[in-house]
Amino acid sequence: MTGYSSALMAEHEAPPMRPLTDADHPNAHMLFKAHQAFKAGDVDALFAAMADDVVWHVPGDSSVSGTYRGREEILGNFAMLQAAVDAYWAHPLDYFGSDNHAVLIAEVRARKADRRLETKEAMTWRIENGKLKECWHMCLEPEKWDAFFLKP
Repeated sequence: MTGYSSALMAEHEAPPMRPLTDADHPNAHMLFKAHQAFKAGDVDALFAAMADDVVWHVPGDSSVSGTYRGREEILGNFAMLQAAVDAYWAHPLDYFGSDNHAVLIAEVRARKADRRLETKEAMTWRIENGKLKECWHMCLEPEKWDAFFLKP
């Protein structure tokens, strides 16, 4: 787990997550494994689950909003997010999947000095050829997200 997420995680008890079962779609399991790799800081395993031409959309009007294409741009977005916080924590609550999509619902907490963010997010992925191809990273309270991640 990265330092900036483990620092905040130590401050909060993780909410319960519905356990995945064999009844869950394989794409839900694939997204779960990719998110576990992200939490562990295993960038290679994370991007192994993604298409080479993966696209990452972060809507809104914040310092981390935009459309990012490919590994390097997405890693750049992750770096922008990390630079904007003292601590960030996204704890999964549930994963869903179908033949064409996978969705992660997570509780998000972030801290920067005396400012705090607590909200939920949904990451909706389009699946193509067994890979995570395109993601829409959507905060369920976009005004809170935009206010926390102010543009410089």
